[in-house]
Amino acid sequence: MAKEVLNSTRNGAAQKLDPRSESFTREFKRAAKAFTLKATKSPEQALAVLVEAGIYTRTGRLSKNYR
Repeated sequence: MAKEVLNSTRNGAAQKLDPRSESFTREFKRAAKAFTLKATKSPEQALAVLVEAGIYTRTGRLSKNYR
């Protein structure tokens, strides 16, 4: 059985996104740049992002999956 595609959000119908469209590419680049700026603001912020992603522990060591 094929996976079901999400067609709605909490407040109504979801916009269908075409990853080949120029608007999708523009929005993705904007979001990636915003994330990068946030994640590299300081060493502490970078560690917080890596902890949230599960790559590092709160104490600054690599998590089990990355050792």
